[in-house]
Amino acid sequence: MENKVKTKEAQLASMIESIRLITSTLELEDVLAKIITEALHVIPAADTGHLLLYDHKTKDLIPKATVGFNEKVQLIRIKSGESFTGKVFRDRKPVIYYSRSEIFENMTNISKKNSNYIQDAIDSSNLKSLISVPLLMEDEVIGVMTVQQYEADGQLTENDLYLLQGFAAHAAVAIYNAKLYKHAKERLEKITKITGELEQKNKLLLKRAEIHESLTQLSLQNKDLESITHEVKRMINRDIFFFNNLDGELFPKKTDSQPNLSCKKLSQILKTVKTPLYSDIVSQHETDYYIYPILSDRVSLGCFVLPVTESISPEDQMTIEQASSVLALELTKRKTKAEVYYKKTQELFNHLIHYKDPHLLEEVSDSLNLNKDAYFSVLLMKIDTHMDLQILESIMHQLIAKIKQRIPRNDRLIFGLHNKVTILFFTKKPKEINEVLSPIHSLLLEWENQEDSPLYAGLSTPYYGIHSISKCYDEANKSLSYQVNTDETGLMNYKDLGINRLFLTQHHSEITDFTNDILFPLYAEEAQKNDLKNTLFTYIQQNKSINDTAKSLHIHRNTLYHRLKKIEELLQLELNNSEDFLKIMLAYHLEENYSKRS
Repeated sequence: MENKVKTKEAQLASMIESIRLITSTLELEDVLAKIITEALHVIPAADTGHLLLYDHKTKDLIPKATVGFNEKVQLIRIKSGESFTGKVFRDRKPVIYYSRSEIFENMTNISKKNSNYIQDAIDSSNLKSLISVPLLMEDEVIGVMTVQQYEADGQLTENDLYLLQGFAAHAAVAIYNAKLYKHAKERLEKITKITGELEQKNKLLLKRAEIHESLTQLSLQNKDLESITHEVKRMINRDIFFFNNLDGELFPKKTDSQPNLSCKKLSQILKTVKTPLYSDIVSQHETDYYIYPILSDRVSLGCFVLPVTESISPEDQMTIEQASSVLALELTKRKTKAEVYYKKTQELFNHLIHYKDPHLLEEVSDSLNLNKDAYFSVLLMKIDTHMDLQILESIMHQLIAKIKQRIPRNDRLIFGLHNKVTILFFTKKPKEINEVLSPIHSLLLEWENQEDSPLYAGLSTPYYGIHSISKCYDEANKSLSYQVNTDETGLMNYKDLGINRLFLTQHHSEITDFTNDILFPLYAEEAQKNDLKNTLFTYIQQNKSINDTAKSLHIHRNTLYHRLKKIEELLQLELNNSEDFLKIMLAYHLEENYSKRS
């Protein structure tokens, strides 16, 4: 009896120590690992064990701590009622099996997958006995703890079962407390993280407000774009450039370093780029740039350009974003101001071309700061397009800026409205107007190579005095109409129109009727079969030369004579009659330059 008492006391002391150890920490992983380790101390006859907890999401018992098994045991997923472990969980009753055969008799309903996992996790050939008890927390079963005997001395007894049950009750409480601690810790960490994020956001909001206030003050003080760009550079403490796409200017203008990007290149980039991007734009210089476009609706107003020598911090990005908003407002304001000026100038210019009274003309010319004692000439430009109105206004603004850059003179008035630009030149000598034609020609050529919309231009003859501006405008308008009607881009001078002046006011239908009256017989099937129309037109182009015409058509002279005779019969006109040939020449000219486009 004394030995039994001492044994009981030793077992009780061991269990108390084990309970103390498993409750000495609140970290769930440590608690689970200590439970199964200490369970083997409480039950010396057992040498392996595992602890499975119930997962409410998957409805499975999942291994959380093991001793004596390899990593394959982690793959096991036991359903309620499956094998002896599932039965202990379902019935809430402990079991003790004293032999290997008894154990396997109670595993007949285990899934093949779990059976394979167990065989891979441990060699069961030496299994002698086991005890499995439920982990109860109040009225809920949270898992199952099992200990097995393989090599350990002694035998598992009913007393071991009671000891393990008692230990399991304390283990369940330790697990519950550890879970509560884990949830509380995770919640605290989440709250701490949210608090930190809120503090960071508040700092960014304060910084954003500070940046916005600083840049807005510059705008309210009517500071130029150069000053605003310098302020942004100071804020982010790194090189940054601003490209004004409306006026084709890059800021800052005076700096030790310039990006290896031309205004022309940046303007081309902004035609397609609508969101910030990193791009190796100038490969020969091996330079990466960060392009931040500034938009107003669908219009690209400009962009920030940063040489990428280091990463761009969130604070710098925020500064660029705020600066973009301020610059977008500033550029929109300037564009609107320019449009108001153009509209007012257009109204005054309309007075110039309609007023007849010399006194009224002088008043208007004074309002426009024109030199009354000068030679005047008008140049009209027109963009043939059906694009969005806002985009068109932006393109018109860009075009006028390019013109001002090409002809930076004081003796000209320039304004734009809708899709037309008007330039009024006034010089002391008529020949001085020719000096501006070269840059205008180069601008038109550049436009044709780079832009999608055709650009037409018509120039008047220079005349003396403000009373002649109306005539200049009329000539420029006729020259422009000829360009549009013939679909020939570039510059057309009124004096170069020649005979075409006579037909500018004629309706297309009248021109078509005239050409049909003369040339219609050549469109008959028989005539087309014999290529008579082409023969006649080639004959005219070769200045009535029989040899040159025959050579150009690759036919014999006799064949040509035969065709020309046939043409005269069909048209009932004689090619050697000057009056008849004039009709044919005129019909040919109108056919080539007007009728095709009507």
